[in-house]
Amino acid sequence: MKNILKYIVLILILPICSENLYSSEKERIAERIYVSTDRSSYIAGENLWLSAYCMNISRKPELSGLSSMLYIEVQNSNSVVLTAKLFLINGRGSGNILLPPALPTGNYKLVAYTKQMLNEEHPVFFEKVISVYNVLTADKVAGNVKISSSDSIRTEITSTERGMTLSSLGVQSKVEVRFGEGGKIVPLNSSFPLTIVNNSDSVVTLNISVVKSDSLPEYNRGTVKEFFNNLKNQSYSFNGRVIPEYEGEIIEGTVNVKPEISLKDKVVFLSAAGEHAEIYSSVIDSSGKFRFYTNSFFGDKEIVLEVPAADSTSNITFEIADPFVKKMVGSIPDLYLDKRYHQTLAERGIEMQIGRRFGIDTLFEKIKINNDPLLRIKPVTYKLDDYTRFPVMQEVMIEYISELRFRKLDGRQDLQMRWEDSYKTLTYSKGNTLVLLDGIPVFDHTKLFNYDPLKVKSISIYGAEFFVGYASFEGLVLFKTYKGDYSGFNFGRNVRIMDYQGALFPSRFTASAVSDIDNFPDMRSLLYWNPQIEIKEKASSEVKIHTSSLPGRYKILIEGITLKGEPVEYATEFTVR
Repeated sequence: MKNILKYIVLILILPICSENLYSSEKERIAERIYVSTDRSSYIAGENLWLSAYCMNISRKPELSGLSSMLYIEVQNSNSVVLTAKLFLINGRGSGNILLPPALPTGNYKLVAYTKQMLNEEHPVFFEKVISVYNVLTADKVAGNVKISSSDSIRTEITSTERGMTLSSLGVQSKVEVRFGEGGKIVPLNSSFPLTIVNNSDSVVTLNISVVKSDSLPEYNRGTVKEFFNNLKNQSYSFNGRVIPEYEGEIIEGTVNVKPEISLKDKVVFLSAAGEHAEIYSSVIDSSGKFRFYTNSFFGDKEIVLEVPAADSTSNITFEIADPFVKKMVGSIPDLYLDKRYHQTLAERGIEMQIGRRFGIDTLFEKIKINNDPLLRIKPVTYKLDDYTRFPVMQEVMIEYISELRFRKLDGRQDLQMRWEDSYKTLTYSKGNTLVLLDGIPVFDHTKLFNYDPLKVKSISIYGAEFFVGYASFEGLVLFKTYKGDYSGFNFGRNVRIMDYQGALFPSRFTASAVSDIDNFPDMRSLLYWNPQIEIKEKASSEVKIHTSSLPGRYKILIEGITLKGEPVEYATEFTVR
C-alpha cells in the first residue's frame, strides 16, 4: 500500500517537479544517446537488435537516471519509415525492430532522442547509418542506390568496413574474452562457453554481438569511443519546456465532443487491454487537452479512453498526440551495389526466409521488467472452471465468491467488495469498486451484471484502497476472459478503443533453445546478441554460444561503458568449421 501511495504522489507532483528542473541552467541535465546494434547491414525481413545508452553529460559523462523513454526513428532520404520506443532504466534499454520484408534496398539513418533532449536550443540527436538489402524485390530507395564496380566502391563509400580492429586486445582493454578448451576453432552445430572478463576497477555495462563476417560494407558505423570523443567538444543551452519522462511515457491528447459542451475538470481514464492493470487518469482542461503520466506500455496495444462523467448522448472523439519528432536530420550516403555481395546476400536471404518460416522468434528471450505499479499485493483468485459454472453472473457471486455481491445503487447494479477498513471492521464498498475486464475499466457495473460468466476464466480480488491519479477506489476486481479480448462486451458511447504503439519488449537473442527444436534448418549468421550484461569490477561472466550450420569467420563485438563513464570496446574473431 505504501508503494502505491508513493507512486501516486510521484505522478501528482511530477508536473511541479519538472518545473524545478528549469530553475537553473547549470542544474539541467543534458542527455546524449548512443545506440549499439548487432551489425550494420541487414536483409529486409530480419530483426534489427538495439542496445541503448542514455548519457548525462552535464558534469561528466555517466548513465542518466532522468529519462525513461527513448524514441527511435528509421529514416531514408525521403521520409521516416519506422518508429519505435525503448524503455530506459538507469540509462539502459534494449529491444528489436522487425524490418518489413517490403522495405526497399537502400541506406537508412537510425535516429534516437529523449524528450529531455528536445529542451535544448539545438538538440543533438544520435545518428547511425544502417544498410538494408531487399532480396525479394527490386525496389530501391529513390536516389539512394547506385550500381558500382569493385574499384569505384572504395573511393565512393566513406569509412567503409571500419570500426573496431579485430584483434585480441586483452591486456590493453578494459574487458577481454576467453574461449573454452577448444580455442578459436569451433565445430558446426555445437555449443561452447565464452568468458567475458572485466579487467577494470569499475562495474561495466555491455552489449555483445557474435555475428558472421561477410562482404557487406559498413557506412559510417561509428564506435562508442568515437561517441565519447565527440562529447568533449559539445556545448548545450536550453530554451524548451518539454516535461522529461521520468517515470514513463507521457501521453498527451485532446478530447472533442459534439454538441460542443465543456468537459473542463472532468476525469478521463486511459487503460490498456491485457492481463495487467494498466490504468491511468487525468483531468481535461478548458481547451479539451489531457496528459497521462504513465509507467509505459509494452508492445502494440489496444488502449481505451473514457470520460465516465460525460453525457452518454454526446459524440466524443479522442486524438492522441504523435510523440515522434519526425524531423529529417541530414544527408544519407548512397548505397553501392556490387557483384562481390552476391553470395552474402544469397545466404542472408535464405537465412531470413527460413527464420520467418520456422519461427526464429522462438529463440528470443524477454528481459523481465517489473512494470505493474498498481497490483503489488497478492489477490484472492477464483478460477471459475474449478467450480460449478452458472449462466448468470449474480449466481457466481452468490454461490461461491463471498467477497463480492451485486446491489442496486441509484437504479443501477453496483458490484461491492467486502474488505477490512482501517478500524479492522468488515464493510462493503459502495459505488466505488474498480472493476477491470481484461484490463479495461468497467464503470457501469450493470453491463458486467448482464455479462456471460461462461466467457470468464478467472476473477481476482484485491482488497485494498487504490489511487489512480485523480481517482480513488475501495477495492479492485480483475475479470479475465479466456482469450483476453473482452469477447462480446458492449462498451458505452463514451468509450473509444484505438491501437497504440508501446515500448519494445526488452529482449535478447541467445538461441539457447535451438538444440531443443527438432528439424530446424539452422542457418543463423547472428549466433548471439545480448544487449545488457553487467559485470562487477575484476569479475567475469560466462555465456554459452551455439553455432549454426554456417561455416566461416565470426566476429565477437563488445561495446559498453564503465559506471565511471569510460567507454569500453573489444573485438576478436573465431572460426566455425
